[in-house]
Amino acid sequence: MGMFFKPAELQPREVKPFDAFPVGLPAGGVSGIVFADQLSEEIFIHHIIASTLSNSSVYHIGPGSLSIRVLEKLTESASNLYAGNTYTAEELMSALRLVEEDSLVVVRRFPLISNLSAGTVIETKRTADEKGLTLVLCHPALELNELDLPGEFKRLFLLPEIFDLLAVLRTNSYRGHYRMNVTVLRTPAEYVASIGDHSIPIDSLVKPFLYRG
Repeated sequence: MGMFFKPAELQPREVKPFDAFPVGLPAGGVSGIVFADQLSEEIFIHHIIASTLSNSSVYHIGPGSLSIRVLEKLTESASNLYAGNTYTAEELMSALRLVEEDSLVVVRRFPLISNLSAGTVIETKRTADEKGLTLVLCHPALELNELDLPGEFKRLFLLPEIFDLLAVLRTNSYRGHYRMNVTVLRTPAEYVASIGDHSIPIDSLVKPFLYRG
């Protein structure tokens, strides 16, 4: 049963993949993140998981896998990490009902889950709200119309208007130095000034992916 009213949190919880990321991802909210290349996807997902593991449980829902070797370089312990795969909207909703409250949940390749509907998106939002989840729905877009990003979010996430955060991430490199370019289309109210384009140096964030051992 949904709740119409509840006490407002004066200091709402949020997480960031790294300090320089321009916005926080809110607890009780749903974020839609599109990756224009695999490096931006792996950096964002591995770092947001590593930054959260010491404070709460983290659930990684595929299809798609994590590199435990990389996570071991980013965090002291991955004991609070749980992973699994879902392939249908029904499986995803069942999985969300099982996760602990106040957790971070990262769902990869969300638009590829079968039987998705606007109702599924609304139910994920309801579940995130009721359980205090930081829910991140992601997609690596091999083709992305940069001239119509609102239309792309509509195509990929069905109801982008219900999301708390919408962003597109890309990486580029020049002479061995890396940057992450972030386009923010929608944010929680306290970050509304961050709507637009950001370019962030990420050399230190890339290192765990470049060197083995």
